[in-house]
Amino acid sequence: MADVKTEAPPSSRAAYMWLVLAVGALALISYGVGDEIIRRLGAIEDAPTAPVLASLVLFGFCSFASFYATRHTPIPSFVVAIALGIAGHTLFAPIVANQTMLASLVTVSAAIILFGGGLEMPLRDFLRLLVKILLLAVPGVLVTGFALSWTIGATAPALGFVVPGAVVILLGAILASTDPAAIIPLLEHLRFKRRAAKDIVIAESALNDVVGTLLTSAFLKLPLAAVTLVAAYRSLASEETLRFLGVQSGYGLLFGFAGYALLWLLARMKRNHPATYGADQVYFLVTPVIAFLGASVFGGSGFLAAFIAGLLFHAEEHMKQVERFFFHVIDGVAKPVIFLLLGALVNLNALAAYAPEGIAVALIFMFVLRPAMVFLMLGPYTLLRSERGLSVKELLFISFVRETGAIPAVLLVTAVARVTTPVNGLVEIGMWVILLTLILAPPLTPWMARKLGVAE
Repeated sequence: MADVKTEAPPSSRAAYMWLVLAVGALALISYGVGDEIIRRLGAIEDAPTAPVLASLVLFGFCSFASFYATRHTPIPSFVVAIALGIAGHTLFAPIVANQTMLASLVTVSAAIILFGGGLEMPLRDFLRLLVKILLLAVPGVLVTGFALSWTIGATAPALGFVVPGAVVILLGAILASTDPAAIIPLLEHLRFKRRAAKDIVIAESALNDVVGTLLTSAFLKLPLAAVTLVAAYRSLASEETLRFLGVQSGYGLLFGFAGYALLWLLARMKRNHPATYGADQVYFLVTPVIAFLGASVFGGSGFLAAFIAGLLFHAEEHMKQVERFFFHVIDGVAKPVIFLLLGALVNLNALAAYAPEGIAVALIFMFVLRPAMVFLMLGPYTLLRSERGLSVKELLFISFVRETGAIPAVLLVTAVARVTTPVNGLVEIGMWVILLTLILAPPLTPWMARKLGVAE
C-alpha cells in the first residue's frame, strides 16, 4: 500500500521548496562535517553503538521528510528517499559498511513488503486472473530479463562503457519485475470502463516480484564471471537449477501456508476479544518474518513464503485496525529504509558518469521492452470476444505500467553484498532505471489510461 496523498495542495511551490531544503541541508551536513560527526560518535566510550543508532535515527527523520516533502507534488516519496540516501551518504556509512546489519534491514523490509503485496491482492481476483498473471510473471519476467540484459550488453560498448558480464546478467534479473506502488493510488481516482486491465497490473506486481527474486537467486549461485548471458538462461533448464528452484518453491509454499495458519489463529482469537492491543500488532508484524525464516532454514524462498501468507489471509473487520497499522509500517519504515539504503550505496560521481548508459537503458526498457513483452504474452487475448478477452488499448495501458520499485531495489542491495566479482555499473545503471521509472511512470500512466479511453 503506497502512501496516498489525499489532501488538497495549498501550495505546491512550498512543497518543492521543502523538498529542495531537505535534500540540500542533509547533503551539506553529510558531505561537509559527516566524517567528523561519525568520528566523534565513535569515540564515545560508554556508547559504542552511537554511530549506528544515529544512522537509525536519521532513517526516521528521512522517512518523515520524504513523505512531507512530496505530499503536495506528483513526485513519489521513494524518489526523495533515494535522493536523501545519496545526500546522507557519509552519515549512513555505519550501517552500509556493516554487511550483517545492511542485509538484515533489507531482508526484513522485503519480507514485510511482499507480505503486504499478498494482503492487498484478494485471493478470488488473483485466481480469476491467474493465467494472465502467470504469463506476465513467469515467461514475461524471463523474456524481459534476457532482453534487458542484452540491451545493456549492446548499448554499453556503443556508449563507451565497459560493463562486466556478471552485471549485465544480474541487472536483467533484478529489474525485470514491476511494482506499481506509486501508481496504484493514482489509479484509484480513475473510473475504468472494465476492471480487467487495472486488476491485471495490480495482480501482476504481486507475483512477478517473487519470480524476480527466484531468478536472481538462481543466477547468484552461478560463477557469473565465467558465464555468458545465453549460458546463464540456458542453465535455468539444468537439473541442478530446477532442483534448486523446486526446493525454493516447495518450502516457500509450505511455510507460506504456515504463516497463514498463524494469522488464522490470531484472527480466530480476536473474534472473541475484539479490542486491539500492541501485542496483536507485533504478532501480525513478525508473522511474515517467521514465514521467511522457516522457508530459508530449509533452503526455500522466504520471499515466496511471505507473499503466500499474505495472499491467503483475508483481514475481517475485527482485524482491520491491526492491518492498518501494518501498512503504516510498510509506508513509514520498510519502503523508506530500502530506498534510503539504495541511495546511500551510490557514489554520486559514478552515478553521473553512468548517466548516458543508465538513461538510455531505462527509456528502452520502458517504451520498447515492456510493450513488446506485454503484447507477446497477452496478445492472443485480443482475439477473444468474451469477458476474458482484452482490447489492444487495454494492452497498451498495461504496457505503460513499468515502475520498478522496492523489491528490485532490495535485490540490487543484496547483489552488491553477495557478488565477489567486479560490479562496476551495477548500482549506478540499476539506480537510473529505478529513478526514471519512478519519475516517469506515475504521471504518464493515468494520462495514458484517459488518452486510450480505458478510463475516465
